[in-house]
Amino acid sequence: MLLKEYLMYKELLDSRILKNFSVLTGTNILVQFISILSSIRLARLLQPEGYGYFNLILVLSGLFLIIASYGLKQVIIRYVARNKSESKYVFHISNQIRLVTTLISIICLFVYNFFLNEPSLPPLFLILLFINIFAQSLWEAVECVAFGNEHMEPSGYLNLVFTSIWVLSVYLIPKDSFNVEFLLIAYIFIQSLRSLSYYFWLKEKIFAKNKPHQTNLDIGHKYFIKQSNYYFILAVFTAIQTQVPIVLLSHNSSLDQVGVFNLGNRILGPLQMVILTALTALYPSFSRLALTDKTLFTKRVKILLNILVIIGIWGCLCFTLFSKEVVLFLYGEEYLGSVKVILIQCWFTLLFGIFCTIGTVLNSFDKQRLLAILSMIYGILCIPVFFIGSKYGAIGLAWAFVIAACINMTYHWVIFKKLLTSDISLIYTLKLFSILILASLFSLFIPFDFNILIKLLIVISITFATIFYLKSRELPKLLLKE
Repeated sequence: MLLKEYLMYKELLDSRILKNFSVLTGTNILVQFISILSSIRLARLLQPEGYGYFNLILVLSGLFLIIASYGLKQVIIRYVARNKSESKYVFHISNQIRLVTTLISIICLFVYNFFLNEPSLPPLFLILLFINIFAQSLWEAVECVAFGNEHMEPSGYLNLVFTSIWVLSVYLIPKDSFNVEFLLIAYIFIQSLRSLSYYFWLKEKIFAKNKPHQTNLDIGHKYFIKQSNYYFILAVFTAIQTQVPIVLLSHNSSLDQVGVFNLGNRILGPLQMVILTALTALYPSFSRLALTDKTLFTKRVKILLNILVIIGIWGCLCFTLFSKEVVLFLYGEEYLGSVKVILIQCWFTLLFGIFCTIGTVLNSFDKQRLLAILSMIYGILCIPVFFIGSKYGAIGLAWAFVIAACINMTYHWVIFKKLLTSDISLIYTLKLFSILILASLFSLFIPFDFNILIKLLIVISITFATIFYLKSRELPKLLLKE
């Protein structure tokens, strides 16, 4: 019996999914934590307004990168996962598409800056944004092929190395040179080196091992553009849900409120990264199961939801107990007003994780058209909510995110249930969301002004309860077993 259990756990530890998930999660959590170190110095020395401006530039870069990427990522990962021998050919085809879309992206950025943005960005900032869009587009192009081949470790390791270089640079830059312009130059230079390093790894480790094969003439630019159209629409409307609100906040409120709002994104980065990394690692396996074993696929999705909600509630409650201490220790009294904002963002992150799970299921069934339509509806419904919320500063925008997510979860969940088998029942739905609602109300509206020792005891108790539940139900093992 012991030997059988040992062999079962050995098989689990040797699985490619677990290795990918472990490396990606471990390195990305480290990346998020050490990024907090850079945000501490950035926030303290730049002050809320300068820190908000720095983050606004990066948000704009992310927005226009969507055009450069043109929704190719999921299509390339899925195709390469099913046709690994065509990796090099697919990489070149996708890059030819990206060259055109990146140029369009730069033109759109130029138009936005001079006709819609007030005040316009200086020429130096525009040049830096152009370079960053090219660098990030190259990184994503390489990552698609690497992930399709289920080699996710290099992405994690390179992220960790170059983020460490960035954090070290932030602390080595003297205070008299500590301004937004110099910091952006340093940041984008490091990001460019990261992308080039990843490309050389791809040439050495993937392309060099690809054997010559007969090219499928039906698979070309038209095929990938057609497949990516819906993902591009999805990305645009996802940006409306995630990044455009920050631009609205800068216009309807002030840059210091942008800084306060982005503190939450930085502190919650590790939790968000675990969710996204887990789904990325599971996606190739889910794509195969969706075609070969729908019943097992549904069971895995249900297990994933259970793990997501349990760990998410644990993380939110732990942060609730120590939110004031964390903000004071890391950023100082000037950012104490961000505590409530971050608590609200915490619970939105958990809802966001459920949306991402629904998106992964739709992707696995090749339902990119439906996913794009759902994203469009979400984006249209949430725009007025975000616009009104942004007028009330960072806390108003944080509440707007939660309200918009609750409104849009209704029809997303109905479609999600219909795609799967009866395991996702009405009773299960009621239990899942009842637990979420009760835990969030408990966290947001009950004061936790306890002694530090009592808080520690509560954290230890809920941590042990979470571990015991996961272990007793064997949820991680059931999710990752191949």
